[in-house]
Amino acid sequence: MTVTPRQLSIIKRSAELLDGGCVVIDFETTGFPTDPDVGIVEVAVIDSRGGILMNTLINPQRRIPSSATKIHGIRDKDVVNAPTFADIFPDLARILSSTPAVAYNYSFEKAMIAAVCKRCDLIVPKVEWSCAMRAYTVYKGLRAFKSLSSACSEEGIIVENAHRALADVKMTLALLYTMAAGS
Repeated sequence: MTVTPRQLSIIKRSAELLDGGCVVIDFETTGFPTDPDVGIVEVAVIDSRGGILMNTLINPQRRIPSSATKIHGIRDKDVVNAPTFADIFPDLARILSSTPAVAYNYSFEKAMIAAVCKRCDLIVPKVEWSCAMRAYTVYKGLRAFKSLSSACSEEGIIVENAHRALADVKMTLALLYTMAAGS
């Protein structure tokens, strides 16, 4: 692979995030951040070596629309006894405020945490975000974004349990390692 300066910057940034320590985060939700009643139904956060820092279902304190369940498979009965976002927020905020965070589509995660914090009257943590989806687009010289599953399939990364938070952060981390290796 002939490496362009833009691709080289992605390779270097990926390596810096992994070497310096980052976390990878993913939310599964009831919908989109534009919905004022949106809720998070699952969150997973892992460190740059794959250690699980947080992996929990969350009770969104509202019904989960069937359209969302079709994507991630999480139903109302699955979250009835789960903690609320306010319950897990102190730990999540501590993790996100202390370490750079990578998400496959960081604009979604960033908007989601802001929307749910607003609804729950919580202060949005200051997060140093990096977007693996945007990085992958530059890394591969693409004109359009690829889904996480498509990007992983293309790189030979096993795709299983897509659209579950823990599986998605593990795939994102594998993709980050692939980009850091420049392969």
